[in-house]
Amino acid sequence: MKKQSVLLMLLAVLFTASVTTSCKKSSDSPKEEEEKPGTGNPNLSRYLKGSDYYLITLDASSEKNIHSKVKKDYRTDDVNSFLYVWDNTYLAGSSSGPNSFGEVEGWTSLVVNNIGWSGCGFVTATTIKADLSGVTDQHVLHFAMKGKDNASHMIILNDGTKDVKIVIGATPFVDNGVNYQPYKNFTRNGEWQHIEVPMSYLKDQGLRYTSAGFNANIVAILSGGTAGTTLDIDGIFFYKPAQ
Repeated sequence: MKKQSVLLMLLAVLFTASVTTSCKKSSDSPKEEEEKPGTGNPNLSRYLKGSDYYLITLDASSEKNIHSKVKKDYRTDDVNSFLYVWDNTYLAGSSSGPNSFGEVEGWTSLVVNNIGWSGCGFVTATTIKADLSGVTDQHVLHFAMKGKDNASHMIILNDGTKDVKIVIGATPFVDNGVNYQPYKNFTRNGEWQHIEVPMSYLKDQGLRYTSAGFNANIVAILSGGTAGTTLDIDGIFFYKPAQ
C-alpha cells in the first residue's frame, strides 16, 4: 500500500517528532497522570528527569533538557526519519497550544478521514536501521494522549519480526476481524494524560529488540474508521525513570 509523507499532508505537525491483552498485575500496570500545561518549563516534568532516552517524538525545547541523556534520536525530520500516513486515512488535525510538556510547540494531531480505516507510522529511512537494542527491562514506553471522544486507538510496536499491539481506550479495537482488548484507557477531559508501559510487559508479549536493528515502523498507530475521530499524541519515547 502506498505511503504518503507527512510533508504532503501534515504541515501542522512538521518536525514535531513528533497489546493485545488486558491489564496485568499491578506491577505491570501502565500509569496515567495529568500534567497541567502552560508551565513553559519542561524541567518540572518527572518524565524528563530519567535517563537512557530513545526518542520517537519530542519537541525541540524538551529535547534540549535531556540532550546528554539521549541514546538514539529517531524523531521525524523527513530525511532520516519519517511520519507516514497511509493514503487519505487521516487528515491534519490542530496542534495549537501547549504540548504535553507545557511547550507551545507542535505535536502529532490527526483526524480520521471517511474511507473506513486509518493508519500512520513512525519509521526510519531504508538506509538506517532502527537500533533499540539498548532498551532493557528497566525502561518504559512513554507517550501522552488527550481527547474528548471515547475512541480506542491501537499502538503497534515492531522489532523487525513481530508486532506487539496495545489498545488504548475503553472498548476493544477490531483489527482485521480480531478483537483486541484494552490495555489502558485515559481520562477524556481534553488535557494531556501521560501513559507508561513497562518494557518488561512488552517483552512478555514477544517484543525483542536485537543488536542488528531493523527497518519497519518503530511505532504505528491505528484509530479505526469512524470519521472525525481525533488522535492527539505526543512525547513517544523509551526511557529509564528516575528512582
